[in-house]
Amino acid sequence: MEHMVIDANYQSVALSHFAKAANLTLISVGSDGNIEFANPSVCTLFGYDSDEMVGQPITIIIPERMRGAHMAGLARVAAGEKPNLAGKTVEVPAVKKDGSEFPIEITLSVWSGPRGFCAGAIIKDISERRERDNKLMRLASQDTLTGLHNRHQFLSHVGDHLSSREPATVIFVDLDGFKEVNDTHGHATGDALLQAVGVRLQYLLRQDAIVARLGGDEFAVLLPGSVDPLKAHAEATEILGAFRKPFHLGGLVLDLGASIGIAIAPQHGADADELVASADFALYRAKASGGGCCRLFYHSMRSEAQARRAIRDELRQALQDGQLRLYYQPQVRLDTAQPIGFEALIRWHHPERGVLAPGAFLPALEQSTLALDIGWWTLDEACRVSAWLNSRGDTYKIGVKPVSDSVPSIELPGQSPRRS
Repeated sequence: MEHMVIDANYQSVALSHFAKAANLTLISVGSDGNIEFANPSVCTLFGYDSDEMVGQPITIIIPERMRGAHMAGLARVAAGEKPNLAGKTVEVPAVKKDGSEFPIEITLSVWSGPRGFCAGAIIKDISERRERDNKLMRLASQDTLTGLHNRHQFLSHVGDHLSSREPATVIFVDLDGFKEVNDTHGHATGDALLQAVGVRLQYLLRQDAIVARLGGDEFAVLLPGSVDPLKAHAEATEILGAFRKPFHLGGLVLDLGASIGIAIAPQHGADADELVASADFALYRAKASGGGCCRLFYHSMRSEAQARRAIRDELRQALQDGQLRLYYQPQVRLDTAQPIGFEALIRWHHPERGVLAPGAFLPALEQSTLALDIGWWTLDEACRVSAWLNSRGDTYKIGVKPVSDSVPSIELPGQSPRRS
């Protein structure tokens, strides 16, 4: 028996030395809730000396708001109730000697000791992990340039409002003139300008407004509880007015305009995607009107947009199939009636609708990259005819009007390219 007691004492001392030397942060408490053991790692983590912890209630490392629930759970386990958290790893807040709170991860164990119930825990400081997780969450929900909500988070907010049947207004804001600033002064200035726009929008709008940058130079605003078109128009007009004031950035004075599209739930959209699409349709109409204005969505915009998309799809195929033709209208001197040149006129030989003039299909190309493709095809065709005329010794000029702003209006040959 004496040999067994000596062995037990030896094992107890050995375990105590092991616990003190281990890198693990270890602590144990008795059935009275007082700390019975704390190794050096625990003392370092919480900012106490060993004699300041041992014998003290475990509540010295528990936030005050959680002490009642913790002590009640400890009392239930001490009375014989099976612990729910034994062997599990959980994340809880803890408090240091200086009163600062931080997150920890604990793995609990429960056993019976010489004086009854005991509980121990392996503790891990997870402050860095929590901060990393929070940073990832911010990256997932925030626009990294402006700090505003990003598209994903904005759609989530809109969806939450609509699913709870709360009325709301969505306003899309697209910057007029931003590309020129970016091209003239560089991307760094462009980025700074986008940040300034974000600040101005937040300062201008009411407290409960949710502002997001959707990408590029497009911003969005969610106005919860707003369903009055007149109020929405007033908010949009105020935004337009704010953009009439120049932006002062590092010695530069930059003028910028805005175009705005408005959609109101639930009449313009029953879910987030539909409502946001409606605001986008209205924004397109504002841009097509020349910019610097706001437009409220109405349902025919959606059918018009679908019709434009269908025409663009057909035109893309028409370009591949050779359905586009150039006709050349003579230009003559009035006094002699002699031809001096030609103007190239595009026509679409539609397989079902016959020959279509530009007015029937070119408006569908607004803000479409297909306009650039058709524009360059027009120039290539005109140049081919001009080369043929030159080969015959003729010096007639051929005028070509632009299909897109990216394609110059020119006269071939004998005149430098010029924009119309």
